[in-house]
Amino acid sequence: MKKMLLSGVLLLVVLTIFGACAPSTTKESAPSQSQSTPQQEIQDGGDSVAEGGVIGVVPKSTLYDYWKYVRMGAESAAEENGYSIVYQGTATDTDVEGQVKIIEDFITQGVKAIVISPVNEDALVPALQAAHEKGIVVIIIDGSLNADFPYATISTDDYAAGQQAANEMIKLLGDKSGKVAVVSYTAGSIQGGNREGGFVDTIEATGKLEVLNTYYSDGDRDKAFSITQDILTSNPDILGIYSTNEGSSVGVLLAIEAEQTASDVAVIGFDTSTEQINAIRSGTIDGLIAQNPLAIGYNGVESAVKVLRGEEVDKTVAAKTIYVNKDNIDSEEVQTLLTPPTE
Repeated sequence: MKKMLLSGVLLLVVLTIFGACAPSTTKESAPSQSQSTPQQEIQDGGDSVAEGGVIGVVPKSTLYDYWKYVRMGAESAAEENGYSIVYQGTATDTDVEGQVKIIEDFITQGVKAIVISPVNEDALVPALQAAHEKGIVVIIIDGSLNADFPYATISTDDYAAGQQAANEMIKLLGDKSGKVAVVSYTAGSIQGGNREGGFVDTIEATGKLEVLNTYYSDGDRDKAFSITQDILTSNPDILGIYSTNEGSSVGVLLAIEAEQTASDVAVIGFDTSTEQINAIRSGTIDGLIAQNPLAIGYNGVESAVKVLRGEEVDKTVAAKTIYVNKDNIDSEEVQTLLTPPTE
C-alpha cells in the first residue's frame, strides 16, 4: 500500500510541477542490454540487484536535503521498473575529480545507465563520453553538459526561476526605489549564473531598482551568514536580498534573524530546507523558489529506463518552480512538494 501511495503521489507531483517538454528529437539507437549485471549489494540497502540491472545516480553533492528527495524519486522509479539504484555523491558541489572517480567506478561495475547532476558542464564530458562509448545510457539531471550524447536533460529552467524571484521581489517592494543584493553559491556555475541572470535582468529592467552586487558563498551557510552580515552593516538602506541555493539561503536567513534592524529587508531564498520553511512561517523571510527534486530524480531514472527499452524520450525537459510564501505554504500543491511520502 505504501508503494502504491508513493507511486501515485509521485505521478501527481510530476504531472503538476513539470513544464511542457520540448519535442522529441531523433535519438541514437538504444544501447545494447547484453552487458552483465554487476553482482553487488545496493549501496546502503543490502537488497540483491534487481532483474533489470543497476542504474547509477550521482547527485551534485550530498550536502543538502534537496538531494535526499532526488534519491527518493530515483529509487521509486527504479523499483517500479525492475531496476536497482546505486546512489553515490561527493561531499561538495565542486568536486570534479570525485565525480569522475564515481563515473569510472560505475563503468567498471557495468551499470546500465548513469543519471548525473554534473558539477561542471565541461570537465565531466570526457568521463561521461567514455561511459557512453561503453553503451551506458547517460541522463543529465539538475544541470547541463556541453555535449550531445546524453539522451535527456531534466532540469529546472534556472533563468526563468531567477525571473520569478525578481518579479516576487518587485511585488514585495512596491513603489520603493533602491538597491537589492544577490547571495549566490559558486562563481562560474551555469545554474547559479542563470538564477542570478534572470533575477538581475528583471530587477534592473524596472528602472527604479538596481543590484548592489552578487556575492559568492560557495553554498556554505557560514560564509553566506558572514556575507549577509557585511551587506547589512555596509548598506543599512538595502531593500532586499535574493539567494540562489539552499546553503546560501540558510546563511542569509540566519543573518537576518541575528540582525534585528533587518526586519524590513525583503528576502527570497531558493529550495525548501526545513530552516527556510520555518523562517517563512515565522516571518523572517518572505518566500522561496521551490524546485521539485522528487520529480527530477524520478524522471531522470524513468527516462533512462525508457531508453534502455528502446523508447523515445524528450531531449530536454524543463521543470517548473513554485513560489512559496505564507499565503500558499499550507496549500495541497505546496505541501505535496514540501513533505513527499516516505517509506
